[in-house]
Amino acid sequence: MRINLNQTKLIGLTMELDLKAREYKKLCNKLEKLKEANIDANSSELLELKSLFEINHNEIVEIKKQLSDLKESEMLIQKKLSEHYDSSKLFKKVKNVPINDEETKMVVIEKKKNIFMKILEKIRNILNKN
Repeated sequence: MRINLNQTKLIGLTMELDLKAREYKKLCNKLEKLKEANIDANSSELLELKSLFEINHNEIVEIKKQLSDLKESEMLIQKKLSEHYDSSKLFKKVKNVPINDEETKMVVIEKKKNIFMKILEKIRNILNKN
């Protein structure tokens, strides 16, 4: 099974989202440690942690948006493919196919002419041998 570009991007974004989720858990652990240490609410460590949480949150939101867009485009592609290759229409008998009778007659006449010429050629070859 081949993976197309959108599917590869989906895998990459999913992995990136997983990494950001792990980063979020580490930030939560840091916050718990700071709470246990009774650090001042205005301390530089807490403000830095807050900015890291915001950055992490914004990156997660962006990744989720990209994932949503890719999934949407993949669904559209699959829908177009299923419409294009509709198996119910694949083996349906087509009625009233327009046929140009004059062209068909010419092809048949040409074929008969070729057959007749081959027969005459064989007769000539047989007569020439004798």
